[in-house]
Amino acid sequence: MTGKKKIPGVVIMLGFVSLFTDVATEMIYPLIPVFVAALGSGAILLGIIEGVAESTAALLKLVSGIISDKIGKRKILVVAGYTISSLVRPITGLVTAAWEIILIRMTDRVGKGIRTAPRDALIASSVDRQMRGRAYGFERAMDHAGAVIGPLLAILALIILFLWFHLSDPVTALRWTFILAIIPGILAVLTLVLFVKEPVAKNKHGKTFTLSLRSVDKNFRNYLLVMILFTLGNSSDAFLLFRVEEAIHRSGAVIDAVNGIPLLRKMISSFGDESVRTEVINILFLPLVWSFFHIIKVVFSTPLGTLSDRIGRKTVIITGWIIYAFVYLSFALLVFLRPGMQIAATFILFAIYALFYAFTEGAEKAFVADMVSDEKRGTAFGLFNLSVGLGALPASVIFGFLYSYFDKTMPGYGGTAAFGFGAFIAVVSMILLSVRVHESGRTATDR
Repeated sequence: MTGKKKIPGVVIMLGFVSLFTDVATEMIYPLIPVFVAALGSGAILLGIIEGVAESTAALLKLVSGIISDKIGKRKILVVAGYTISSLVRPITGLVTAAWEIILIRMTDRVGKGIRTAPRDALIASSVDRQMRGRAYGFERAMDHAGAVIGPLLAILALIILFLWFHLSDPVTALRWTFILAIIPGILAVLTLVLFVKEPVAKNKHGKTFTLSLRSVDKNFRNYLLVMILFTLGNSSDAFLLFRVEEAIHRSGAVIDAVNGIPLLRKMISSFGDESVRTEVINILFLPLVWSFFHIIKVVFSTPLGTLSDRIGRKTVIITGWIIYAFVYLSFALLVFLRPGMQIAATFILFAIYALFYAFTEGAEKAFVADMVSDEKRGTAFGLFNLSVGLGALPASVIFGFLYSYFDKTMPGYGGTAAFGFGAFIAVVSMILLSVRVHESGRTATDR
């Protein structure tokens, strides 16, 4: 039984590395939409920022995966990737124009691109097939735990900056919050260097530096094609936060709720005039929603990853994609609710959306590990992440265009068109995954 086996120490420590890294990332990420808006830009630039960032990461995941297979070592690349991201990410607080965030996010994603495929291959080589889903689910759960802590630390930092340091400019407070994200980033790198021990590589000599889709079978290639299609409708989650910010700004529901609580009303009275107070409360609300979102991921990622070990990867992945389509369709229709109801619906939809990640993240990676042999896993994970990246840039750009175009021609309905498109692509993808990708109980990796 997989539930009786202990998760290896390598996987546990990599989980803590992911936790610290995501604390740093999520002190910044949920605040990027409002920061971009404060710098004078909107949905289209946000789409370019997120699309370019993810595509850059995906290309490097492939290269890094190939190199890690060639040299037979994973950890050195993992350390390099985490170090780059940890050092560059806080520089977001120093930018003066929204377009400069593209350079920061690209460099951050360079680090992610270098580390991801070798890290995933390192996890695969540290556990047997019967508990891969559980191992990847655990790593994702720790990652999401960091994403719970990060936004809460961001809120705490903002409150301290506003109340104790008497900052009156929300943008300045955001900048200092971003700079403070260097602390958990450094903890991540130290944990990796000091506590993660790499298993001895097998058959690491005599490998040639090659890349060919012929090295993987047709079934795996079909899986990659389906992932490209799904990603075309899977825009950056920054757009979900953008949608939330849009809803709370237009409705005024959050500031009304805060004003209705005497203690909170007294606390925000020192934030400046009414317009500043409204902006500050809306800023604080976004990381609160984001933290709540990741709590659900933490709770369900490991058990649902384990579920894929028992009932099969495809069933679990398709279930996640059904949830995704439902949530995107619901976000498309959010505008039809009364303003106050939009806030309540936001929390409900984010809770359900978190289940999409819990169902799919561990299972998708375990599916990759099942399909290829150990000596090709770095390359396979690189190809998998490249496939996701090939769809990431056009996905976010298309999403941003649809959002902006329809919001101008039909004010208030930009999100309806963009999220509706994402839901449609998800439905088509799950049908293709069902009929074109096959799952076998026996794999070449069981050696």
